[in-house]
Amino acid sequence: MQRERLFRTLFESSPDAILIEDENGNILDCNPAAAALHRTARELLIGKPGSELLPPESRTLICGEMREPVQQYEGLSLTTDGERVHVSVRTSRINYDGKPAMLLHVRDITDRKRFEQNLQASHDELEKRVESRTADLARANEILRSEIAERNRAEGRRKRLEEEIRGAQRMEAVGRLAGGVAHDFNNLLTVVIGRCEIILDRLDDDSAMLPEIRLIHDAASKAASVTRQLLAFGRKQVLQPHIIDLNVVISNMKAILLSLISENIQLGIRSHADLWRVEADRGQLEQVIMNLVVNAIDAMPRGGKLDIETFNVELKDARPQFNFPIKPGQYAVVSVRDSGEGMDPITLSHVFEPFFTTKGETKGTGLGLSTVYGIVKQSGGYILAESTEGVGSTFQVYLPGMDRAAEPFHEDITKAPHGTETILLAEDSQMVRELTRELLEARGYRIIEASSGEEALEICKSHPDDISLILSDIIMNKMTGRELAEQATQLRPGIKVVLMSGYADEITRDNIVKTGFQFIAKPFTGNALATKIRETLEG
Repeated sequence: MQRERLFRTLFESSPDAILIEDENGNILDCNPAAAALHRTARELLIGKPGSELLPPESRTLICGEMREPVQQYEGLSLTTDGERVHVSVRTSRINYDGKPAMLLHVRDITDRKRFEQNLQASHDELEKRVESRTADLARANEILRSEIAERNRAEGRRKRLEEEIRGAQRMEAVGRLAGGVAHDFNNLLTVVIGRCEIILDRLDDDSAMLPEIRLIHDAASKAASVTRQLLAFGRKQVLQPHIIDLNVVISNMKAILLSLISENIQLGIRSHADLWRVEADRGQLEQVIMNLVVNAIDAMPRGGKLDIETFNVELKDARPQFNFPIKPGQYAVVSVRDSGEGMDPITLSHVFEPFFTTKGETKGTGLGLSTVYGIVKQSGGYILAESTEGVGSTFQVYLPGMDRAAEPFHEDITKAPHGTETILLAEDSQMVRELTRELLEARGYRIIEASSGEEALEICKSHPDDISLILSDIIMNKMTGRELAEQATQLRPGIKVVLMSGYADEITRDNIVKTGFQFIAKPFTGNALATKIRETLEG
């Protein structure tokens, strides 16, 4: 009797859950801790099948285990609200009220399980860190051995890289100088060419001055070509990019290229059937191909083979032939290869520098390949040159490729259209402003002049009548042409805009095309300006 009272005392006061089940698994009795563990009243547990306190997937296995005389296991127990609790269970066979029964001692081990999980996670994290650090050390050790083995060659590469950087800096400095000079020079050439056109229109066909004026006009046009090359080298042009098929560009140029080569040069063109399209200025790409072909022809005075090839390349990382950083991606490539005289390494290292030429003083300006370099870089691409003396040279132009349909190409129509609309002309150069006014007034337009962006903006605000178009220089003091255009279109919705410049700095080069405004490059002819104005007004 005393033993039974002791058992009852321990049973009732135990912090662990204790349940007694009959042979059928029904709960005969339980202590308060068991009721608290399962979040219910004690009387609701008594008489309930013990299997209902187990997750469904565990009932068959655990109930089978409890048929053994003594079992200890860990598992899950269900509370009345369905929550699963980690428990440690120890079972024993006993007699209860003179009948066989099962004693279940159940302990909540949720905190212990959480601690074990955290400990295991920390252990796994430590293992990963140790493994990662070991791998890092192994790689570092391998790199160190490799660096020690290649120290001398690395020193040579460093010296070559320093020389290339100095060369690139020189080219960038000359490019900036060229762009700045070309800007001012193009303003002057605009006046010279425009004034020549005006005088030519006024002269009779038998005038003695006609040949002299034409000579001045032709000389100024050739000078404009040189400034375009300077701008291309300095990457200061405003390009007008379109989606282009390089194969079509080369095919359209084939007749011109054949007219350039002599009979002892064999021209071969191999075009990749599924060549990626590129976004670039068609005219500038034609100049790139033309300059590379002319350069190849000049390298083969005794004849040889000239191959032009297109293909696709996907660059995922740096390659040995690129000794400068590249942007990974897909590229359409134009390769121009000749079997000419080739170049030594020293000559090859200077080949893209402006005014550097191997053709002698009377032949070549030294701007051909530097122009190619500038156009390709401004178009977001790369150019690679390889050459061996006595074997020949290969120039490869890499342009970002895209899987899009090419835009249709329409030839420019040269004409001199007239109009009667009102045009607001903003130009800070008086000579250019007066010339532009005369050219447009001669074609019927009404011109309002402004010597600055601020003055033009005030005219937009105060002019009582309609203004159809703004023709503005891009680079002016204080307010730029683009700023004027953006504010003017807010004041007068629907007004058309044409921006003009002989030079584009970083801001205009990156954004002028994206604005949707039209652009014309200086120097321009009267017909070219009138055509652009008419196209914009009717567009």
